[in-house]
Amino acid sequence: MAQSRITRFFGKRSANDDISNSDCSEDDPSENASCSHDRNRPTELDGSGDQLPSLTHPGASSSSKKLKIAQGFSHTWKESRPWLIYVEKEGMYCTLCRKYNKKPFGRTSWNTTPSVRIRLQTVKNHEETAEHKDSVKLELELVHTKNVSEVLTAPQDISTDAMVEAFRCLYFLCKNDIAHTTNFPKLLELEKVLGNDILSKIKKGNNAKYTSETAIQEFLQCLSEVIETDILTEIRKSDSYALMFDETTDVSVIEQMVIHCRFIDPSGNLCVRYLKILDALAKTGVPHGHEADMNELDDTVITLNADTICTKVVNFIESSNLSYETLRGVGTDGAAVMTGKKNGAVKKIVERQQEKQTDDHNPNKLINKALGQHCAAHKLNLAAKQAGSEFSVIQRFKRVLAQLHNFYSRSAVRSSGLKSVQEILKRTLQETGKVNNPSETRWLALGECTLKLRDILTSVVISLERETVERADPTAAGLVNLMTRFEFIATLELLCQVLPTVNRLSAQFQKSQIDFCAVKIALTATTAILNQKAAMDLTQDISVIGQKMESNGIKLKYNSGNLIDDVNHFKEKTQVPFIEKVVENLHVRFQDTDIMTAFSAIFSRENYRNGEPEQLCQHVETLCEHFAIPKAKATNEVKDFMFYVTAAGEDQFVTQDDFLQNLTMSPDTSIYSTSFPLLAKLARIYRVLPPHTADCERDFSKLKLIKTDIRNRMGESTLDHLLRIRTEGPPIGEYPFENAVKLWSQKKVRRYKIRLK
Repeated sequence: MAQSRITRFFGKRSANDDISNSDCSEDDPSENASCSHDRNRPTELDGSGDQLPSLTHPGASSSSKKLKIAQGFSHTWKESRPWLIYVEKEGMYCTLCRKYNKKPFGRTSWNTTPSVRIRLQTVKNHEETAEHKDSVKLELELVHTKNVSEVLTAPQDISTDAMVEAFRCLYFLCKNDIAHTTNFPKLLELEKVLGNDILSKIKKGNNAKYTSETAIQEFLQCLSEVIETDILTEIRKSDSYALMFDETTDVSVIEQMVIHCRFIDPSGNLCVRYLKILDALAKTGVPHGHEADMNELDDTVITLNADTICTKVVNFIESSNLSYETLRGVGTDGAAVMTGKKNGAVKKIVERQQEKQTDDHNPNKLINKALGQHCAAHKLNLAAKQAGSEFSVIQRFKRVLAQLHNFYSRSAVRSSGLKSVQEILKRTLQETGKVNNPSETRWLALGECTLKLRDILTSVVISLERETVERADPTAAGLVNLMTRFEFIATLELLCQVLPTVNRLSAQFQKSQIDFCAVKIALTATTAILNQKAAMDLTQDISVIGQKMESNGIKLKYNSGNLIDDVNHFKEKTQVPFIEKVVENLHVRFQDTDIMTAFSAIFSRENYRNGEPEQLCQHVETLCEHFAIPKAKATNEVKDFMFYVTAAGEDQFVTQDDFLQNLTMSPDTSIYSTSFPLLAKLARIYRVLPPHTADCERDFSKLKLIKTDIRNRMGESTLDHLLRIRTEGPPIGEYPFENAVKLWSQKKVRRYKIRLK
C-alpha cells in the first residue's frame, strides 16, 4: 500500500525500489515524506541573523539513504514567507518551528529534518498546521508587531511618488469618462513609452503589479472616498443643510436615485454638492421582527413607492452620520409619490426626522422639521405646458413640429435635400440649420425649436414642396398645407414671443446657487413682462414672415383674406387668453406657504423700514416653531435689527440678495452673525432651502456619459465613485493624491508598504 502511494506521487520509482530504510513518512499530511540526509553544506542563518543549529539529521547516512528529492523549488515562495529556508539537495525548513521547537503532527519534518516534497502546496499545508500558527503567534508576541516579515526580512517598500503617479493616471481616466479598468494598464504602458515607467516603479515580485481589476477598483474607491469625506465633513460642520433627490432609468433599465445637498459653509457661502447615487429598486429588506410573505418581498424589490424612497434616503442620512437636527429642507420633482400629503416620501422622511429627535426625558425639547419643496423649474414647465393644452391651435402646432422633426431626422436624403436648398438660396435667404426636436421632457426644447424654425421657415417650406413634386410625398404635401396657413404662422410668432421669456426664467431657476429670494424676484419680473406681451400687436412680425415667403413663391393662406382682421381675431381668441392662462398658472403653482411667506417678510428690507414690528415677530414665531429656534430670543433680535437697519441708511443693503448675504457671512467678516445669531441662522435656513432639483437632472446627463451601452454591467458602487469624481472631483492638478494613497495603504494589511512622507 505504501509502495503504491509513493509510486503514484513521484511517478519515477520502480515497483521494486527499496524504501524500507527511508525515513519518509507515509501518514504525514503536511508533506507525506520527511527525509534526513547527511550532506556537507554551508551554515544557514535564521531571520535574526544568528546561526541555525545543524540541519542534518544525526542518524542520516548519505550512503544508506538515496531518496530522490523533487527538483522545483522557487525562490518566489520566500517573498511572502520569511520563515521558509531551502537547503540545496536536502529540502525545506521552517525557522519558526525550529526556534520554538514545534513539530507538526508530532513529526520532526520542517524542524530537525527537512520536508522533501518540494511543492508550493506542501508549503501552504504547513502554514495551516496548528503548530506553525502557534509559532507565528509566539513570534508576534515577542516582537510586538502585526507583520512577521517586518522582523524576518527587510521591508520592500513602494515609493509614494510612484503610487501617486498611478493614482493620477486613473483619476484622469475617470474625470474624462474613459473606461478605467480596460484603459488603466494601457495608459501605464503609454507612460512607459513616453519615458515614465510607472509600472516598474509600483511592481513588486511577479504578482504584485497593481493592474488587476481588483486593484483598480480599490484605487477608484479611495479616490472617491477622499472627495466624499471632505464633503460630508463640511456638511456636518454646517448648522443648516437640505437634500435634493430625483430618479431616472439608466441604460440597463435600473431605477437610479441621485441625492444632492445644499449647505452653508463656514465662510457663509451657499454650496451645492453631489452625495450619492442609489439603486432605487434594490432590495431594502423587511422590518425587524416581521415575517415577510411573498407579496411583501415583491413590494420591497420591485415597487418604487414612498416607503422605498424614504428608506433609501433615511438609510443614507444615518449611515453618513448626518444630523436630523440640521436638516432644513427636502427638494423633489413634485411627483405624487414624493409630495403626497398623507403618504408621500417627504412626509415619511420628516416623520422619521421627528422620531429621531424625540427625547422622552425632555418633553419640552424643540423639534426641527424639514420643509418639502417642489422644483421651481418643474413647476414652471408644467405651468406653460398646461396653459397650452387648453388651446387647440397650440396643440396642432406642436403636433406639426413633432411631425416635421421626424420627417427630416429619420431620413438622410430629406435632410440632405433641406441642406441643398439652403445652399442654393444662401445669398437671398441666409438660412442654415435643421429642425430641432420639440421634446416636452426637456424644459427649454420647445422654445429653442420655435425660434430655430422661424429662422429657417422659408427654406423648410421650399424643401417640402420639392419633396412633394419630385417624390410625390404625401407627408410633405400635408406639412406644406399646414405650415402655409395663417394660424400656424401666428402661433409660431406668438410662441417665439412668449417661450423665450419663460425659458429665461427657467434658466435662472436652474442655477445651482439660486435661492428663493432670487426666485421670487425673477418670477415677479417675468409676470410683468408676460402681461405686457398679452397686449402686443403681432401684425408687423407676421407681415415680415409672409412677405419673405411670398418673395420666394410661397403663398400664405389667410382665414378672412385680410391680415389685420386675422391678427385681431387671433389676438382675441388665442394670444391674450393663452398668456393670461400662463400667468394664472404661475400664480397658482408658485403660491407661498405660511413658512415661505414668513421668510419673505422677515428678509425684506422694506419691512424693516416701513413694516410693523408685531407682524414681523409673528412671522419669526412661525419659523421658530418649525425649525426649533427659541422664540423669545429671536423676536428680540428682530426688533433690535429693525432699529439697526433704519440707522444704517439706504446704502447699507443694495439688494435683497445683499441683505441675505450679509446675514449669512462668517462672523470673522460680518458683524451680523455675532450680533444677531438667531436671525442669521434663519437666513442660512432660507438660503439652503432647495428651489429646484436641476442639479440632479444634470447628473442624469453625466450618468448617460458614464454608463453607456458597452458599460451596461457597471455596478452601483462603481457608478457612484465615477459620478462623484466626475461631478465633484477637483482639477487633476488640485486633487490631493497623497491622501488617496495613504487611505489605500491603510485599507488592509498589505504585503508591501508605502513609504509615506
